[in-house]
Amino acid sequence: MTLLVEPGVRVAQGGNPIHVGVPFGAIARLILIYLQSEALRTGSRDVALGGSLRAFLKRLGISVGGKTSKLVREQAERISRCRLTFHTARRGGSVLVNQNIVDVAMFVDGTDENGQGSLFVETARLGETFFAQLRQHAVPLDEAAIRHIRNSSMALDVYCWLAYRLHSLTEDKHITWAALSGQFGAGIKLRKHFKPAFAESLALAQAVYRDAKVEITDTGILLRPSPPPVKKLLKHG
Repeated sequence: MTLLVEPGVRVAQGGNPIHVGVPFGAIARLILIYLQSEALRTGSRDVALGGSLRAFLKRLGISVGGKTSKLVREQAERISRCRLTFHTARRGGSVLVNQNIVDVAMFVDGTDENGQGSLFVETARLGETFFAQLRQHAVPLDEAAIRHIRNSSMALDVYCWLAYRLHSLTEDKHITWAALSGQFGAGIKLRKHFKPAFAESLALAQAVYRDAKVEITDTGILLRPSPPPVKKLLKHG
């Protein structure tokens, strides 16, 4: 399966379209984690950002002010406007699935650090398909773990990936370096630079997800069945 993330468009005054770009960086990943965690916590597709997102980032040790505030605004808007396209090969053809992370977003006027007008996503309604998949495959993440690796985009990606994959395995699974590079190496131009970068990020992820059973091999990595990073609470009554 191939995932294409397409940039969104904002309509400026006068009706002129402005491309806002695709989400990127650690802040974008933290906003996505917040959106998913809040939706699962409340059981609702409607997620409030604003002060709630600020409180979440503050718990992670991120002070939202100055340049950080501008970055949070920018990445929240990019997430709200972007579109996901999944391409899957099938016998004799292919299947294309379009999906939004956010179906509806409420923007409010704000002011950046230069006193210029800007927009901020105050509330967001997650895409119906995105939310359904999220609930079906929900895996609790450890907020303390995220706090420790908050500055590394790849470490956040690897941690979330391991949290999702390892607990569902019934047997060992080998992943080649080529497959890993295709999934995690978008920002690395030379293949020879990918392996050490991934190994460093994997070490960071395993440092905060200590039950993760992963081994590096010459040809890739070996995933072994492992407990999730946060034990699911049993429901009584």
